[in-house]
Amino acid sequence: MESTALGGDTVLERLLRGNRRFAAGCCRHPRQDTGRRNALVSGQAPWAAILSCADSRVPPELIFDQGLGDLFVVRVAGSIINDHLLGSLEYAAVGLRVPLLMVLAHSNCGAVAAVASGADLQGHMASLAPAIRPAVDRAGSMEGDLTDNAAREVARMTAGQLTASEPILAPLVRNGQLRITAAFYHLAHGTVELLS
Repeated sequence: MESTALGGDTVLERLLRGNRRFAAGCCRHPRQDTGRRNALVSGQAPWAAILSCADSRVPPELIFDQGLGDLFVVRVAGSIINDHLLGSLEYAAVGLRVPLLMVLAHSNCGAVAAVASGADLQGHMASLAPAIRPAVDRAGSMEGDLTDNAAREVARMTAGQLTASEPILAPLVRNGQLRITAAFYHLAHGTVELLS
């Protein structure tokens, strides 16, 4: 189905239905056969873009029970944003016309935990800390688990940055062509919680 035929709310509900199947252990594994693979050789028309943590326990196609070509997924430790990732998401919004962009954080995030604990991040891993630190600071006064609260804050902050991003994403959001939302995946029970 063409992504332009669907609105952001419809796409979000489709993702959440798939997640409910996944959490219940009733996955359909749709559109994963050789016919689907062959149909995608000449092009793609995903109906959602997801900026997700690179954590191996959080594969969006699986946790939303979707198939080949359904999701345009960008992954990076901590679900943060930089220019390269932003460019990829702009391509999804303009070139592929996805109506929904989700920022997906998760429980027990190693990148967020490292920053929250003050770990000495070596090499290029240290480049993750400046984007995560403000969320850790915000979460410091919240009740509950610091890492999970900070991961939720990272997702909210990243979604806010994307919503305000000029010159491409912000106008699409204002015109109702793109919905941007933040979400949080619970590793223990497999469910996705909407944050915005």
